[in-house]
Amino acid sequence: MPTTTKASAAKTQEQIEETADAIKQQAKEKLEAGAESIQQATKSAENVVKDHPLLSLGCAFLAGWAVSKLIK
Repeated sequence: MPTTTKASAAKTQEQIEETADAIKQQAKEKLEAGAESIQQATKSAENVVKDHPLLSLGCAFLAGWAVSKLIK
């Protein structure tokens, strides 16, 4: 293999590794943002249930009833 081909292959490999690292970093950032969003939504739902327990119970009952009607 000529020297220029080896150098070109090494450069291509380096570019691939850099691109893979950039993709990994973007995925990690998006995963962290998604996890934070889920935690906020969970806390918000908990607060609604704590503030309105009877309404929450009624909604859960209606959702269960609706699902049972759809299944039949």
